[in-house]
Amino acid sequence: MSQRPRILASFVHGTLEAIDCMDGDLGRAVRDALKPETRDAIENAWAASWLPIGHDVELTEAFFALAGRERACRAMRSNLASTFQKPILRPLVEGALRIFGSHDPRKLLRWAPRAWSLLFRNVGEMSAEIGLDRATVELLDLPPEVADSREYLLGTAAAISAIYDLTGFEGTCELLEHGDGKACFELHWQVR
Repeated sequence: MSQRPRILASFVHGTLEAIDCMDGDLGRAVRDALKPETRDAIENAWAASWLPIGHDVELTEAFFALAGRERACRAMRSNLASTFQKPILRPLVEGALRIFGSHDPRKLLRWAPRAWSLLFRNVGEMSAEIGLDRATVELLDLPPEVADSREYLLGTAAAISAIYDLTGFEGTCELLEHGDGKACFELHWQVR
């Protein structure tokens, strides 16, 4: 088994679907901005296969460059929210909702490291320190292409924000720092 950093192909496909739903012309422009070998690898990958993480970083950086931060972050959040309904995460999400309840970000953040491990291979470890109205999420041992890509980590922050879609809370997730193999995010929400 390869120790290279990888991402589940269906998640990358979901990003492209979210871009296409946002704007079909933008989806074509993003595909055109990719190296031909990256585009071919993504388009020809089976949903259950693994792609090099560099392909997803390249896709995300092209998307941010063409769409801008706000639009790109909306699509990244939408992609993870829709992934909650797909076979890879649906059983985990449904189980977490049954066990923890659906109206508390603190409880659902407890299973975020498990979700990370289902979507990524050899792309670091996730941990969460959870308080009453805030949490700090850390990614450690990240490969350089992830840790050094501000756009990729901004997209990750947006994706983490999808937890609010599950809980019905209003909240934020901000990238605090990144580099040297790590990234740190801070989440805030209103206590009910």
